[in-house]
Amino acid sequence: MSIELITLVMFGSLFVLLAMGLPIAFALGSIAVAATYLAYGPKALITIVFSTFSMMWQILFISIPLFIFMGAVLEKSGIAEDLYEATHRWAGSLKGGLAIATVTVCVFFAAMTGITGATTITLGLIALPSMLNRGYDKSLAIGSILGGGTLAILIPPSIPMVLLALFTRQSVGKMLIAGIFPGLLISCMFITYIAVKGLVQPESCPAHSEKFTLKEKIIFSKGMLLPLMIIGAVLGSIFFGFATPTEASALGAVGVVLSTVVKRSYSRRLIKEATFATFRLTCIIMWISFGAASFSTTYGALGGIDFVHQIISGLEVSRWMVFAIICMILIILGCFLDPISLIMIVSPVSFEVMTALNFDPVWFGIIFVICLEVGYITPPFGFNLFYMKAVVPQNITMADIIVSAIPFVLILMASVVLLSIFPEVALWLPNMMY
Repeated sequence: MSIELITLVMFGSLFVLLAMGLPIAFALGSIAVAATYLAYGPKALITIVFSTFSMMWQILFISIPLFIFMGAVLEKSGIAEDLYEATHRWAGSLKGGLAIATVTVCVFFAAMTGITGATTITLGLIALPSMLNRGYDKSLAIGSILGGGTLAILIPPSIPMVLLALFTRQSVGKMLIAGIFPGLLISCMFITYIAVKGLVQPESCPAHSEKFTLKEKIIFSKGMLLPLMIIGAVLGSIFFGFATPTEASALGAVGVVLSTVVKRSYSRRLIKEATFATFRLTCIIMWISFGAASFSTTYGALGGIDFVHQIISGLEVSRWMVFAIICMILIILGCFLDPISLIMIVSPVSFEVMTALNFDPVWFGIIFVICLEVGYITPPFGFNLFYMKAVVPQNITMADIIVSAIPFVLILMASVVLLSIFPEVALWLPNMMY
């Protein structure tokens, strides 16, 4: 059987199984088992076992449940509410100030959780009612949460970034640190858009009438201290080489538990709920990892990677055109596949191609993740769209949510262009690491 037909059958079968409602992990795994059996016979199925166990023994996978645990504790402890109260007291008196405060809290939350769902749902419950009650345009209010929520997978610690580094054999530490400045750049672009909209259409995001003294603002700023300490401990330990990403995740997990003690929100129930949430999400990620590893290993063994190389090398276009094509493929696939599956299926091949074209793999990793961010807020399967629908008032439709995401999708695409022109935004910090 030719590799062209194998590609068509494997990927066609994947979309058919997904359309039938089979979970992505079992769709990927079953296709890998069937393809291996038909191509090499029953004795070759042991390779599926080997690929699964080789992933299970990756010590960096330990960081995933620890980062998830950080996010779960922060989501349930009330620290996000303190952050929002502090930032909205400083920025709320500006036109668009509450939306700016929302994006700012998203940056803080992203730097502590690495889980976009936790950020979107938490801010949807806290910030959205506050903005709507003060006369904000629903599109801007929802969009600021949707866009800000995507930063959780770019600003470290990021679960998708860890998986991307593992599947492409890149330094996890460098990949994580490389996301800091691009994440801040995108957040500044979001804030600039909100500020400009406040000047052009002040009725869409009015300044609130509440006045706070400088003393009150400083007192409420203590809500930022614990998050800043956690962020500094995790990212600082990785950047200065005091700890590996796995050790830093353990440090962060201990830090969030201690922060709940300081905040006096610690309870056995909180830890129990956070632990069970961690187990559920970790199990989902690991099963998808096993299925995707089996799928990509089988496809590679059948000549899939060489086939993709031949296609790319046969295109008589510049390397930047190849880069643009890959980005468009990522964005399109992101509309239909969940980001974790997309990382595990597409990243090994795309990184091989980009490295062969002399693109920096760490820089491309950041571009890859930004394309995933677009997928989080684009229909039909954008996860953040569904998270937001779960928390908005009943009079807000899914169409309203999708429309509100459009400006932030365009900003994310513009950031890809900026990072292509100025790659040092992503590479300067990793190159400074010890």
